[in-house]
Amino acid sequence: MTQVALPRPRISAGLPAKLSLPFALPILATFALLFLVGNQWPRDIAIGSGLKMPGLCVAALSAFVIWWWSVRKIQDRRIRAFAAIFCGVTGLMGWPVWTVGILPSVNGSILSQPSHVPMTLGHVEMTPKSKSRGFYHWAYLKTTNSNSAIQSGRYFISEVDYQRFDSTKPSAVDVTVAQGLLGAYVVLGYE
Repeated sequence: MTQVALPRPRISAGLPAKLSLPFALPILATFALLFLVGNQWPRDIAIGSGLKMPGLCVAALSAFVIWWWSVRKIQDRRIRAFAAIFCGVTGLMGWPVWTVGILPSVNGSILSQPSHVPMTLGHVEMTPKSKSRGFYHWAYLKTTNSNSAIQSGRYFISEVDYQRFDSTKPSAVDVTVAQGLLGAYVVLGYE
């Protein structure tokens, strides 16, 4: 029995560019959101209230839709399989961009009534910014209630809050939070 060699599949020149959209699309959307909205919507997500799963769902959905749109007129199964793998990889590359780029801003677009969460202050620290002379400021906060809306951990704070906490060394800090549109809690301030 002789085997018949299948003809080599022909991939159009634009197909790889289309299949890269699951990664490029969230980057472009992040820049568009940055220019259109800027810092008007709070996006500082509280610890224990992340957007990893919604980010994965959006990345998977966008990868599937882009794959379907890219191969809807292609009949060759090998090209469709290649496109599925390529789109899956670029979709996974886009997952962190959705999770930390777009979704925190969308989450902060609509907030519930703010509430105060009492926490204890462990210590504050500064870490250098990469490629810059500035510093990031952090506060290590611990929840006083086990069923708190947010969790203990290292919270990003402003330089003003850092100076205040470093000079007064308060034992208790009230963290103002509000639940966002996507369900994640957003830190609005420290008292």
